[in-house]
Amino acid sequence: MTYTIKNFSNRDLSDVESFIDHFLPYTKEKLGFDKPVSIIFKSDGDNASKILGKTAYYDPEGLKIVLYVDDRHPKDILRSLSHELVHHAQNCRGEFDDSVELGDGYAQNDSHMRKQEAEAYLLGNGFLFRDYEDAIKTGEIMIQENEEKKPKQPEKEEPKKVSDQQWKNQEIYRMLKDKWIKKEKNNNG
Repeated sequence: MTYTIKNFSNRDLSDVESFIDHFLPYTKEKLGFDKPVSIIFKSDGDNASKILGKTAYYDPEGLKIVLYVDDRHPKDILRSLSHELVHHAQNCRGEFDDSVELGDGYAQNDSHMRKQEAEAYLLGNGFLFRDYEDAIKTGEIMIQENEEKKPKQPEKEEPKKVSDQQWKNQEIYRMLKDKWIKKEKNNNG
């Protein structure tokens, strides 16, 4: 199956990427989509701070899924992916035409798109992801949750930036660790 993953976030999502490597063939088999898809991890602090911020969206023309990853549990990111993969399958079946308006309120104002959303919620957020998760837990599908894998180098639009808070937390951690090691040496020495 052809797909690409681009990490334009400031997070290490290699474990999520590894999971996706197993999940995509499963979803392709279940949903029957036949076109490649691009998956993009995106950071957006303003969006993340909003209670009703976006979690993901599907671009039917670009055949891409954008997943907002800031302040989210990996499982929640994967549920969003599952939902958007249903939209990808719908698009591959020809159910998104050029006249569909996908702006705010599209699922409330267009009965066809409301049905598309209903399918994506039922299958993507519900049965598809849950069935996959349960198949792993029962041993029907064999993968390790945090599978050891050579980390992929994320593609970046710009160099990784460390916030002042992250730097401060790293320095505090380093100083506490050094102090603890010194104390252990003195106690054992």
